[in-house]
Amino acid sequence: MMKKSIFTLILLTLMGYVSAQTLQFEWEGTVFDEGETIECTNDEFGFGEYIQHMQVRNITSEPMKVLVEKEIIQDLDGVMNSFCWGMCFGPDIFVSPDAIDIPAGEVNTDELSFHALYPEDVYGDVIIKYYAYEERNPDQRISIIVRFRKSGVGVTENAYTMTLGQAYPNPATNTVSFNYSFGGNLCAVVYNLVGQEVMRQELNANDGQLSFSVADLQGGIYFCTMLVDGRAVSTQKFVVKK
Repeated sequence: MMKKSIFTLILLTLMGYVSAQTLQFEWEGTVFDEGETIECTNDEFGFGEYIQHMQVRNITSEPMKVLVEKEIIQDLDGVMNSFCWGMCFGPDIFVSPDAIDIPAGEVNTDELSFHALYPEDVYGDVIIKYYAYEERNPDQRISIIVRFRKSGVGVTENAYTMTLGQAYPNPATNTVSFNYSFGGNLCAVVYNLVGQEVMRQELNANDGQLSFSVADLQGGIYFCTMLVDGRAVSTQKFVVKK
């Protein structure tokens, strides 16, 4: 009886997860699993811009307004990453400003593409996680990870891997912290959901722990971006809870 009860509980949990999913990433008939990692080696124009095209399907019976968001997992010095959702945005935009309408059962007709622009002498992997979610329900989201890969030789010394750890605690009420490891002149900047700078901190060490007081911030979603030599290279999201 106990085994049967546990099995039933697991089954109901899985059914609840499936029924909760409202969107899916796909491209040219291939449907991607939640959180799946795909490799992009497509230098589409031959000058170092690697592009992964994508579609989002609304798998519900109601129309939805959908936003797209990016999270930098691993970056390389000199590589500029961006995305297009209806229109193309600069590398400092992490959440699409406007939602795109997707009819019930359909995919977006507006452009969705993920980009990494490599300098000529930089090689290696850039890893970005992308999310799609209904504007009115941001907690119910899907994700996909794109590993942009430029293969070659002659990697420069400046093409080092950079990391900014996830925020903790998250949500934060008084202080939020990040572990980091970079090289260069470092500055950490906090932006709100609409891209306004709300906090900035210069860093003297190339690795360690970064902490911000969030006592004066309003409750909501924020992004901590690490600037190396004045260029944004890595970002983590965190939530302030009041």
